[in-house]
Amino acid sequence: MNRRLLHALLITLLSGLLSVSFAGESYELPPLHHPVEIQLPAGMELPEVFPLGEHGELICDSCHGVENLEDIPLDDVNPEEENFLHYGPYEDLTDFCYHCHEERGHQRYNLHVMIDSAGELDDSGCTYCHAEIPDPSEEIPLELMEFRLPKAKLCYGCHLKTPHLNTLTHLQEPDEDMIQRIKIAEELNKVRLPLDDEGRVTCITCHTPHQSGVIDPETAGGKSVEENSIDDGILYKRTAWSRLFADDKAGRLMALKTERRNLFAKPIYQRVEKEILIRLPAKDGTLCLSCHEFED
Repeated sequence: MNRRLLHALLITLLSGLLSVSFAGESYELPPLHHPVEIQLPAGMELPEVFPLGEHGELICDSCHGVENLEDIPLDDVNPEEENFLHYGPYEDLTDFCYHCHEERGHQRYNLHVMIDSAGELDDSGCTYCHAEIPDPSEEIPLELMEFRLPKAKLCYGCHLKTPHLNTLTHLQEPDEDMIQRIKIAEELNKVRLPLDDEGRVTCITCHTPHQSGVIDPETAGGKSVEENSIDDGILYKRTAWSRLFADDKAGRLMALKTERRNLFAKPIYQRVEKEILIRLPAKDGTLCLSCHEFED
């Protein structure tokens, strides 16, 4: 199944408009439900325990191991039952999908992987952000680069606007004192800490989108911290302080919940063990001190 077909399938699954017939009656199926009564694509093979219908079509028993599922009223079906899905339960639902679908072909594309297995530059993902593929050997001033979107919006095509706590409090225009601290930090650490087109702190002020080695690491634009592989990403570790940090933020999260009438998951605080795609080390405070000044 190609990416376009998978995308269409996901839209269908999320719409919740699928229906199936039980005992002569038609029922609307809940969201995240796979289509039934369809033929398998050519070349797709199911595990032996996943039965098909008499005409080789997908049926309820193809995915579900609950006996006589078609006779159970839809509202009484228990999705937490051990064999609700064959070989289940599953912590991640996509693990079940990969019994039939090829996992590698459905992996999320990581455009930050810019160096191939031979150590050569792969520039196929550059134009996700850049209007044209820039020459990484040239240190081009950021204000002269052309992007497909404003710098503040480039990251939102793949990432959440609030990927970590306190994100929104950072996306602001720094005052004059902070601007001076940023300039001093850039000169001292030989690094680039760019602001967005409106002079505000943005994602790429702290994070670099380029894998280490794409841009000469001796230049300000190429300097970054890369302690882990791109595929593994940032590595966290629980510490004795985790519970204390969670308790400290509990009141703030409750206030947000009341103000915005949204549910917030209980935060799990862990210490950064290995950093990646960040311009200066954050776990020892170096990055923070590029903008902030703390009293002893």
